Amino acid sequence: MGLMASSGGGEYEQVPPGTHRAVCYKIVDGGTLMEGFQGEPERPRHCVFLFWELPEVRTSNDAPMSIFKQYTLSLNENSGLHKDLKSWRGKSFTPEELKGFDLQNVLGVSCDIEVEHNQNGNAKVVSIFKPDGGAKKVATHNDQTAFDIDVYCAEFAGNSSPESKAHCDMFEMLPRFICTRIETSLEMQAALRKAEKAGSAAPAGLAGMAAKPKEIEVPEEDFDDEIPF
Repeated sequence: MGLMASSGGGEYEQVPPGTHRAVCYKIVDGGTLMEGFQGEPERPRHCVFLFWELPEVRTSNDAPMSIFKQYTLSLNENSGLHKDLKSWRGKSFTPEELKGFDLQNVLGVSCDIEVEHNQNGNAKVVSIFKPDGGAKKVATHNDQTAFDIDVYCAEFAGNSSPESKAHCDMFEMLPRFICTRIETSLEMQAALRKAEKAGSAAPAGLAGMAAKPKEIEVPEEDFDDEIPF
C-alpha cells in the first residue's frame, strides 16, 4: 500500500491568506524520486500530496476553493507530515501508529488551515490545526479519492485489474506536474522493467496514454517539507 506512512502552473483563483475551515478530499501518492537538498547527495524521497477543499471560500463559480500541500511520506518526528498530522489530530502518535499510519484515515476529515502567499503570490498551506469542536468526518463537494501509486503501476507491470484501470482514470485528472513525477518515479521504472522482462505488451486506453510523458509543468511554490528522509 503506497499510502502507508511510517517513522522509519496555469491561471487559477488563489486561496486568500488567513485561517480557513477545510476538509481533506484527495490524497495522491506521488511516488519516489532521487532528490538532493542544499548540496547534499541525492537520496530516495517518497512524496505524498494532501488536497483540501474550503467550504466557506468560494470560487467565481460558487464552488469551494481547494489547495494542496506536498510532504515527504514519513512519520519521523521532524517531518512536516508528522507535525501537521499531530496538530490536526490534537494528540501525539502512539508507538503502534508510528509503525504504520494509513493516510486514508484523513479523507473527509475537517481541520483549520492557515494560508499564506509566497513571493510569487501563490497560496500555500503553512499550518494545520484541530478545529473547534474537534475534527469530524463530513461530506465533501469533491469526490473523496486516494491515488495509490502501487495500484496504478500494476497496470503497467502486467497485473491489470478494475482497480488499476480506475487509478488510470484518476491519473488523468491530476495536475500535470504530479503526473510527470509519477511517470518518472522509481515505482514506474520498476513496473516497466517488470513488464519488459515478462514480454508484456504496452497497456491500451488511458493507461497507454499515461505511459507517454506529458508536458512538464514545474510548480512555482517551494517544497513545503524540505527534510530529506
